Amino acid sequence: MLIQTTGNRYVIGDIHGCSNTFRKLIKKLCLQPEDEVYIIGDMINRGTNSSGVLKRIIKLKKSGYKVFPIKGNHEQMLLNIIKNEPEKLHQFLKFYKSADLLSTKGKIKKKYLTLLENLPAYYELDRFILVHASLDLNSDNIFDNEAFMLSGRYLHGDRANLIGKTLIHGHTVAELKSIENSIKDSSPVIGIDNGCIYGKTRKGFGKLICLNIDTMEIISKTNCEK
Repeated sequence: MLIQTTGNRYVIGDIHGCSNTFRKLIKKLCLQPEDEVYIIGDMINRGTNSSGVLKRIIKLKKSGYKVFPIKGNHEQMLLNIIKNEPEKLHQFLKFYKSADLLSTKGKIKKKYLTLLENLPAYYELDRFILVHASLDLNSDNIFDNEAFMLSGRYLHGDRANLIGKTLIHGHTVAELKSIENSIKDSSPVIGIDNGCIYGKTRKGFGKLICLNIDTMEIISKTNCEK
């Protein structure tokens, strides 16, 4: 999937239900219609307002903004529960503080389910590959192993198989300094999950990270959930 734009291209890390923080980060970007925003999975669960995150994404898309969310392991976990173990849905959502995704009839609201069911596992751009977790570079086709793209912690195989592109991912929480250094060093693999859900409880963590992949500038917002 190769997408081209004349605007800025932003990649946002794991939101995990931090709706207010996400809203303020988007406001900080001062988005223009020609800009593109990629969200690399785990938009839901763990935080307290998963529905608020999905609602804002849907609203942005309906307003004409180019927003491209990617499936993360938490989205896949929810889809698996709905498909294979629907009787455990309430328990699952209660555990992950995401009961707000349910309608009054006890099912996932249709607009959210439609969004989640149509999420791609990756985006391939001119100089970048965007996935939630990682890539299995041992495969003849590095995009074959979707399970690894959603849940893998480390690269498998030779980085040369990235064919000169930079892999940007979330999933594995990294300290802010580590993220900054990987960008400064032009690393072929850059993780941008700073553990927004931690807030100020862990030094060096707690920010929702957005990376402008054209300037390689970090724009961030510290967790501001109530």
